[in-house]
Amino acid sequence: MTTESTNRAEPMPIWLAALMAACCQASRGGAGAAVRWNHVSGKALYTNLGADPELIVPLGVFLQGGQTLAVSWIPGDTTYTLEIGQAA
Repeated sequence: MTTESTNRAEPMPIWLAALMAACCQASRGGAGAAVRWNHVSGKALYTNLGADPELIVPLGVFLQGGQTLAVSWIPGDTTYTLEIGQAA
């Protein structure tokens, strides 16, 4: 599992390190691939660049082709915030 950051000087938030430790996989048609998170503006982003739907494990989120999953964490909350939208 890897992450990319738009600001190389910005330290990785602890919640993002915990998300990466979860070893998220994008499962499509029985095959899985590691999710590569992009850290942008306080959110971890992953876009399904394929045409087929993907299941993001262990988050239990389905992404259609072209959809982006944005994961964030607000201090004081006990869970991640998940948002799904179309890639720009």
